[in-house]
Amino acid sequence: MKKQILYVEDDGDMLEVVAEFMQFEDYHVITDGGKSIDKKIKQHAFGLILLDENLNWGWGSDLCRVLKSDEKTANIPVVLISAIRNIDEIAEQCGADAYIRKPFDIYDVIDVVNEHYLDPPTITQAGQPASGTTID
Repeated sequence: MKKQILYVEDDGDMLEVVAEFMQFEDYHVITDGGKSIDKKIKQHAFGLILLDENLNWGWGSDLCRVLKSDEKTANIPVVLISAIRNIDEIAEQCGADAYIRKPFDIYDVIDVVNEHYLDPPTITQAGQPASGTTID
């Protein structure tokens, strides 16, 4: 089974390029423009979230803070992506595990993902971990 990543980005071309390259590295990238993240996190077990900072509807760093403050998602590594000059400071302040500065080389993205990806617990169809413990 391929490793699953959630990529939150509102640029369709960027989503497509990253998703295509990552599948050659045995990753399955589930993409989202940001409107159905909660639903996707409940349906899938992600080992990493790639998160664009400058989204049409808000800031990726704000979403990162929400993810890191929720016990259900706090352990999922988050990688913030942006062309903003001080993205390193923003990533540190919001609790991101890493950052990638745009424009980027796709191989740098692959390296960061490989370094930070964590195998998530297996989720069954009912939304329960395979071990039998519940996710509330």
